[in-house]
Amino acid sequence: MSLLLTALTNEGKLITLLGEMREQVIQLRKHQRFFCPACKEALILKAGHVRIPHFSHRHHSQCKNTTSEPESSKHLKGKQDLFEWCRSNRLDVSLERYLPDIKQRPDLLVEKDGEQFAIEFQCTPISVHAVDKRSKRYLAQGITPIWIVGGLPFHKRRASEMFELTEYHWSLTFRNQENVILAGYEPESGIVSLLSNITLYTPRKVFARLKKMPLPMIKFPLPIVDKLDLPLERWFNEKQKWVQQKVRYGNLVTDPFLKAVYMDGSNPFLLSPLIGLPVVYMEIFLSHSVEWQFFIWTDCLAKLKPHKKISLKYVNYKLRKRIAKGDLVCRVLPLHEENKWEKAVCAYFRLLEDLFYFQKTGKDLYRMVRDLPRPNHIEEVGLQTEEILVKWMEYRC
Repeated sequence: MSLLLTALTNEGKLITLLGEMREQVIQLRKHQRFFCPACKEALILKAGHVRIPHFSHRHHSQCKNTTSEPESSKHLKGKQDLFEWCRSNRLDVSLERYLPDIKQRPDLLVEKDGEQFAIEFQCTPISVHAVDKRSKRYLAQGITPIWIVGGLPFHKRRASEMFELTEYHWSLTFRNQENVILAGYEPESGIVSLLSNITLYTPRKVFARLKKMPLPMIKFPLPIVDKLDLPLERWFNEKQKWVQQKVRYGNLVTDPFLKAVYMDGSNPFLLSPLIGLPVVYMEIFLSHSVEWQFFIWTDCLAKLKPHKKISLKYVNYKLRKRIAKGDLVCRVLPLHEENKWEKAVCAYFRLLEDLFYFQKTGKDLYRMVRDLPRPNHIEEVGLQTEEILVKWMEYRC
């Protein structure tokens, strides 16, 4: 059942259960009726001593514009806190304003400097499809959606700066330049948790920085967080663990990556250390970076000789075929601008250029300047990886 903090009176006036108006509304119910701003059905005003006062549809309501997930006292309290937060930032904010053109009612609709933002305080996990559908409707109206998790912005904390995200969490993330961010709010404590610098270790395990602040200290819409460098040695260790788990539990018949590795005559433990590098935008792929970069290797780079050229257009063409075939899977990231996997491919070749294996010679043209590392035994994997790490550290410094 959808619980509301706003309603229409008999005269069509929109009222809200916040501040002084709360007591006025409770008195009004003696001689006033209340209606849903979306469907115009009669609402029930519930104002006990335990739960936060709210309006509710009657049982068996036919309203199609209420949210499909149940609301809670936590959700109601969170909406109130966020509403007061926006007002403290001197913003034009509306609570539960119904948008008839897209038949949606964001928790908060905020206007700042001529821009509109829809804040959705999501206490109950919903499908990625639902997040995508609702976000696209806002974006089609020129409204920027901001999703805030009701609680902590991760599924599990595994270690220092290591967290686990579900696909639901990923769908609520947004990108601020080269920084992927996810916010959560706990009404019980009044604390905002900001997970930033989110970088994949595996499709579920991520590196990230967690910062907690009281809600009044946050500036709208969300603070810009400094970029934090990924600990590369730890990342390579996690990559090796992923390969080991893949080989141990994967199925040669149904797993496209393992099947391709063995059909190529390769050993998954002896792949070039240039396969599976962390790059910007790699979160666009649900598949591990080892997988999509291996397909670039086997389809495009394995037979490329030094001083020969290759175009990103050709690489993208080959990778697009892999995606169409189902060998690779992409994520749904509604809040990421230009959500295109090609950006990850471009970032990968920029990194190969920074590591002095390729030289850019045109808009999307690269020339191989020296042999790519191809280890023949485990010891060579370690040595070549160490060499790449040293070059990478020098480049980052």
